[in-house]
Amino acid sequence: MKKTTLNFLWHMHQPYYRDDQSGEIVMPWVFLHAIKDYYDMPWYLEQVPGIKATFNLVPSLMVQLKAYEDFDVRDKLLIALRKEVDALRPEQRLYLAEHLFYANVEHMIKPIPRYFALYEKKMLLGDNEAVSAGFSDQEFLDLEVLYLLSWCGVYLREHDETVKTLFAKGEHFSHEEKIELLKALTAFIAKIIPYYQKLMQQGRIEVSTTPFNHPISPLLLNIENGKRANPDTPIPHVEGSLHEDAVEQTERAIAYYQKVFRTKPTGFWPAEGAVSYEFLNILSDHKIKWAATDEEILYKTLKTHDKNTIYRRNRLYFQENSIALFFRDHALSDLMGFTYSGWDADKAVEDFIARLKRIHESSSENTLVNVILDGENAWEYYPNNAYDFFQLLYQRLAELSWCETATMAESMDNEKIPEFALYALEPGSWIGGNFNIWIGHPEKNRAWELIYQTREAYEKVKGTLDETRRRQILKEFLIAESSDWFWWYGDDHHTVEKDTFDALFRKHLINVYHLMGQNPPHILFEPIVTEESTTKTLFFKKPVSEVTPVIDGKISSFFEWMGAGEMDLLHELSSMNMQDFQIEKLLLGWDAECCYFMMKGEIASLLGKAEIVLQTEEKEYRFPIQNKLLKRKAGRVQGGSVFELAVEKVLVWEKEISFGLVVDGQLTQQIPLYTKIQLSKLDHLEKYWFI
Repeated sequence: MKKTTLNFLWHMHQPYYRDDQSGEIVMPWVFLHAIKDYYDMPWYLEQVPGIKATFNLVPSLMVQLKAYEDFDVRDKLLIALRKEVDALRPEQRLYLAEHLFYANVEHMIKPIPRYFALYEKKMLLGDNEAVSAGFSDQEFLDLEVLYLLSWCGVYLREHDETVKTLFAKGEHFSHEEKIELLKALTAFIAKIIPYYQKLMQQGRIEVSTTPFNHPISPLLLNIENGKRANPDTPIPHVEGSLHEDAVEQTERAIAYYQKVFRTKPTGFWPAEGAVSYEFLNILSDHKIKWAATDEEILYKTLKTHDKNTIYRRNRLYFQENSIALFFRDHALSDLMGFTYSGWDADKAVEDFIARLKRIHESSSENTLVNVILDGENAWEYYPNNAYDFFQLLYQRLAELSWCETATMAESMDNEKIPEFALYALEPGSWIGGNFNIWIGHPEKNRAWELIYQTREAYEKVKGTLDETRRRQILKEFLIAESSDWFWWYGDDHHTVEKDTFDALFRKHLINVYHLMGQNPPHILFEPIVTEESTTKTLFFKKPVSEVTPVIDGKISSFFEWMGAGEMDLLHELSSMNMQDFQIEKLLLGWDAECCYFMMKGEIASLLGKAEIVLQTEEKEYRFPIQNKLLKRKAGRVQGGSVFELAVEKVLVWEKEISFGLVVDGQLTQQIPLYTKIQLSKLDHLEKYWFI
């Protein structure tokens, strides 16, 4: 009987948020995801016998997890939270007023009544200054505790007595209870890495890793790889080489992994799936047995878009060594990361299993399917932090006779799966098969230029510095090479903390000059991000007036959609990339009779073969995308240069709705990804974002 082997790889990563010169951790995302995701994801798996997976732990994350085992860790957020509310400095209170609502409204704030009441008060008050002044000390204290509780994962909610007690109490917390909670969370974080070690020893999971600070290694090896992956990419004009840094990032990762797990890693998930032939040769020379990247890299290499090629074992050969390569199924991975969160768990699992079965049945041989995605960012957009989804998914998978889960190392050695030899590989990443997310935009290129300029200044005095200073300086360079800083530069991803990422990147280069005993050049104190890019952080613009557009599949006049709300889908919650979306913008508005929706994107390519499904609380309405006016019981629709839809107001007003794009019978995009639209009650949408 033929089998399909399913590999899950859950990638756990955060950049290095500590400024080593001041000793302060500037952003708290390692702490928050530690109490919500890093333990819970392997725990979900452990609940279902027979399920296996690979977890990728980036060294820059593991180092910070270790730091959080200390209750007195110098984290900017935790320093403020540990203080009595009435002892907070004004700037700390203002900082907390902003950060204590950084949680998913639908699934983290709303389920906690007191937290949601405070959130609604914040919405009435408006800006952070008003919240800082308008909340009483008790409200502020409740807010602090509830924020921490909202980030607690399912495991903590079910097993930690302090967490359970405070959830049951609900409000009117004391400072002592807050400190007790913080101490409980600190103790919990100390259990995370030992838990991975235990599951590794039991054979339930494999742990892989990534170059130490999550750099785009092919760009460090040769910045020309940016143009080789995409000839249209402008690359910065720089002199010098960061080749040795790419090797150093790899060797430090292997050494740190050995320190933690007492063995060498078998496999690597290169940062952002960024690979090149040279980089993989370096991994192979360091006895790494496997690596993984996106399917698009294989298609570029083979010069054919044959999906069957990713469902086998692939091995890349070098002059002396070889390495097993796993290619990510883009569609299945993105469905789990972006789409299933908006579905009922039953429907999502049924869809995933059906797609997996089609892959299984389409081949006469044993097949290998690789689902690889972020292991921490998507789950707050699922109910119950995706626990219900994963329990059902893992249980269904465990029951299948034709499918088995495995670790990457096990699949690498599974000779029952056909293997194909590769002797070349095109450079690229998991996004578009190129490196454009990290190079090419003027802001991204400026960041590269600053690294090279700082490196040139360092090389001139390197010989005069002692070994301790050289080690400290090299560490600052390696941190500055993290992919995360470049991710947020440019106009493709947005976050309300964009200026903080920018400042922290430049601070690492400023630290180099201080360690050299020199005054940093003024250019390092000038923001790289523009005012436009720092203010363009919200993916939703609210309607300001009624609209009554003509439903004709085109923008008939400049004024017909003026005043409508607008949702920028490419920038929605963009710590994960949404490159394949065919619908890029959604406009919405209403008049006395109807609600109107207009979608922009690749509409012309969808004519005659796709439909838009309007999903309401009660039922679904299907509207074909055709270049003619169609009248349906629910409304009117026409496609053309844009897609326009008019729906009877009574069908959607004050109801939670969303849309699905269905192409050739398959759902390809959920609109919006992680929330619902509620006409007449739109304020909350602009607060959704995550890192």
